[in-house]
Amino acid sequence: MLKSMIAPIYAWCLALIFVIWSISFKAQSSDSFVLNPTELDVIVAFDGTRSRNGTVSRESEWEAGVRFGQTGYLLDPKIAWFLVDIEPIIRRSDFDSEITRQETEGELLNYLFQVNLLRGTPGPFGLDLSTQRSDNFNTGSLGNRFDTVTDTNKVSLRWKNPAFPTSLTYQQSTLDEEFRSSLSSTATERDEILESWILKGRSSKLNVHLEHTELDDRIAQRDQDYELDRAIVSHNFLWGLNSKLHSNINFYDREGFNANERFTLDENIRIQHLENLYSHTSYNYQSTKQTIESKEQGLNFGLHHRLHKNLNSNVFVNLNKREADNSDEDKWHIGAGTQYNKSNLYGANVGAGVRASYQETDRISKLGLFDVVDESQVVPLNGIVVLDLRFIFTASIVVTDTTGTIVYNDGSDYTIAGIAGDFTQLQIVPGGRIDTGETILISYQAEQLPSQKFSTTFTNYNLSLDFDWFRLTHSDSKSDDSFISGANESFLQDTRNTFTEIDFHFNPAGIDTHIGAERRFTMTGDLESTQYSFRQQFSWTTAKSRKSRGIIWNINAIQSYTEQDQIDTDLYRIDFSANWRPTPNLTVRPSISLWKRTDEGSVVAGVRREDEFATAGIWVRYRYRKVDLDFSYHHDERSVTHLQDIDDTELTEDRVMLTLKRRIM
Repeated sequence: MLKSMIAPIYAWCLALIFVIWSISFKAQSSDSFVLNPTELDVIVAFDGTRSRNGTVSRESEWEAGVRFGQTGYLLDPKIAWFLVDIEPIIRRSDFDSEITRQETEGELLNYLFQVNLLRGTPGPFGLDLSTQRSDNFNTGSLGNRFDTVTDTNKVSLRWKNPAFPTSLTYQQSTLDEEFRSSLSSTATERDEILESWILKGRSSKLNVHLEHTELDDRIAQRDQDYELDRAIVSHNFLWGLNSKLHSNINFYDREGFNANERFTLDENIRIQHLENLYSHTSYNYQSTKQTIESKEQGLNFGLHHRLHKNLNSNVFVNLNKREADNSDEDKWHIGAGTQYNKSNLYGANVGAGVRASYQETDRISKLGLFDVVDESQVVPLNGIVVLDLRFIFTASIVVTDTTGTIVYNDGSDYTIAGIAGDFTQLQIVPGGRIDTGETILISYQAEQLPSQKFSTTFTNYNLSLDFDWFRLTHSDSKSDDSFISGANESFLQDTRNTFTEIDFHFNPAGIDTHIGAERRFTMTGDLESTQYSFRQQFSWTTAKSRKSRGIIWNINAIQSYTEQDQIDTDLYRIDFSANWRPTPNLTVRPSISLWKRTDEGSVVAGVRREDEFATAGIWVRYRYRKVDLDFSYHHDERSVTHLQDIDDTELTEDRVMLTLKRRIM
């Protein structure tokens, strides 16, 4: 059915183009109906790729079409203005490899019709109408098909009240989609209609957005119908000197498929107490109901002071409470910080800052206990048995033989001890009733999500020094967790991030040069990583002439070395590019990039040892009168060397893209 519609659609579109085009010159002379100059473009595009990865494959796609655009008005553009935009396109794609060959032909038709009534008149109302359609039909040589038809109709009534302009919009979108992998296969269909009512209003202080949306999935097997209601209201109130209150309410309720409900309330107030002193207070409430239900609210207060426009200091207090089906969490956070910035201090820009804070987190689990019955373990030679789960209540442990008739005793047959990682082990007592090599069954209770209370200390400092030719930057951030109660300290993770950068900038012989080095250190728990990088950047412009704007050359080279616990990585990269504009209408940009990475260590992710990548290409853009031409060519090569007996991987790819646009009118 979808395919049979395309011939009438193209016929009607061509007829419409012919009628409007033929009457456009006559309409120019009419005082009541005016057509602006017609836009008619012809577009041709090509995208071709040749890849070699063990086997050779070629893929190409051709696209050709026209675009017709016509605008005009009745009496006056402020009274009645319209737009017609039609774009029929044909496509063809081919895929050829040593294994298979496939051809696909497609036809695409997009059109848009839009009318604006009374937009600029002094009357109280205006009306906007639009209808849009996209037909996409694709047929493959193997009998596969993919057809999509999308329709969108929209009507907006605008109330041109200067104090509170408002619009009421009704929008309907339909989607009809069908896919077949072959002529004999069963079709996969998608048929749905989406309807929305949207009310928007806005003034200098108040914004309102109300929306009701319904989706009707007309495929019975899918049944993804839903109704959605949304309301967003925000308000701004200004008073005094730099003091303001901002309020925002956001409500979201979706019923039916993927049902969920959300409500958010935000209040933010800024008060200017003195010329250099102001406070910022905010309150946030959020509730979410989907798979689980949760409620969260937070209160934040900060006091900011500025001294001589160079020294900014602040203190803050944050309180946060979260209640959910699986856990509750309370946090309080207090801290202070200061930042000094000075411009032109003996010819340099200087910055320094420090910040410290303290936080306590109390997390209470509601998931309860998980029962493990008859976990089977074989007693090793050392007599140590480590149980499978973490966070075990040791008082609930029961150990028996494989028949369950003999119950062993804690103390005389085995002992219980906690070990790193919140795991639990049994130590078999020599001379007891449990022998080495024997299979035992252990039953116990464990927490699904453990309760925990801990504190965190945050510290940060930064330094910067910036001359015209030299820049130094250093920063260090740390978080230290301390156990208070609940799950033990192995459940916590300290973090640290340190960054140091040095950069030299000079301009010998007109070459803009940057040479720099940096160090990055990252720690999360027991995992540490350190990266050292060295880079050089060169940029220069050749002499300009009357016709040419010169050539901008750029070279960027980077070498980095990363140390991790079990993997070290060397990375080398160099990028070369140029931007040449011999005439105002022609731009040429060639580029070359080389990239190599080497991994060393006892554990290498993906057993990769070396990874090399090289790419070269050119991009050309030409604009002359009514002709637009874009051309690009890229050649990529990549090789991966593996460890052990895994074959090396090599990939070569060439890609050509061409787009030609010719404006006829």
